[in-house]
Amino acid sequence: MAAAKADVAKYSKKVTDYPAITTVSGGVASLKGKSIWYVPLGGSLPIFQGFGVGVKQAAEAAGMTVHVCDGQLVPTTEASCLNQAATQGASAVIGGYIDYVDVPTAYDSLITHQIPALIAGEPPSGGKTSSAQIAFYDATKASTQASELAINSVIADSAGNAHILYMGITDTKSTAATANAAKSFTAKSCPGCTFDLVMYNTANLNKVASLASAALISHPNTNYVVVEVDSGEPAVIQGIQSAGFANKVKLTAISGTLPTLQKIASGQPPVQLSDVGSSPVYTGWQWVDAVIRMMKGQTPDFTPPVTRLFTKDNVAGLTLTPDAYASNAWYGPDTFQSTFKKAWGVG
Repeated sequence: MAAAKADVAKYSKKVTDYPAITTVSGGVASLKGKSIWYVPLGGSLPIFQGFGVGVKQAAEAAGMTVHVCDGQLVPTTEASCLNQAATQGASAVIGGYIDYVDVPTAYDSLITHQIPALIAGEPPSGGKTSSAQIAFYDATKASTQASELAINSVIADSAGNAHILYMGITDTKSTAATANAAKSFTAKSCPGCTFDLVMYNTANLNKVASLASAALISHPNTNYVVVEVDSGEPAVIQGIQSAGFANKVKLTAISGTLPTLQKIASGQPPVQLSDVGSSPVYTGWQWVDAVIRMMKGQTPDFTPPVTRLFTKDNVAGLTLTPDAYASNAWYGPDTFQSTFKKAWGVG
């Protein structure tokens, strides 16, 4: 209980210090005018839009341009985008949460064309390891930390007596691993809690309401619902209302998107207890830093994400607008930008 409360207190605060960024040897002057292709798994999802804002800001700071091709949550479309990048002049590619094993031929085509490809958000797969040609920004550890923080907010609020329904997603290896890690963490950290896991795929959001409703009816003692990614929460809320649990459960989620923070502020049932966010704008800068190093012939290293727990206590002081979401304002100052620019030799 004490550990959960300490975690909540620590991550409820704004970030004041950012990780140091190592210098890029020779700077980025030679990359001016180059084109980065950003291929998100699903461009309609707010989190990928937030990543995209950071990618664009960082690329422009380094003198490069960004072309976006939306994977639309469909492997054939994802592959098509990557193949277009290979043949239409991309200087580097960021595949946002598109696993190598899902579209190996498309990634191999980038390698053949000597176009550095960052597989952002996914762990190494298909026998590949990170290099200057193809690299993996493995978000598994960060996602696990976020899920543990979400669980800790529930443990602290419930005084260690939470009956949790966790709505996990199967979209990628990273997201599936996050759900299983949350289950293990709850068992270890909260002996008085129960944990029921329901998994779904974002491509099948139309089925989520019925899945959530059925799970709640099957587990009538449920008093907390954790949604692994904010984009699934509207459907989960439909299921909660359908099952008659709107005044029986509290919600927590992961991603830190505008609608979820607005729901925290509203206080309307089902009450949104908390939301865990990792600054998508900062992450976008991290991804561009990685491809810059790859374009310079280096294997990139990665700093931790910028994470914050949002609750009714700290959301009250935030500007809850689309412009604020598409910035780092909810997390801390923009001083990290000068840190990256200095490392690139442009600040």
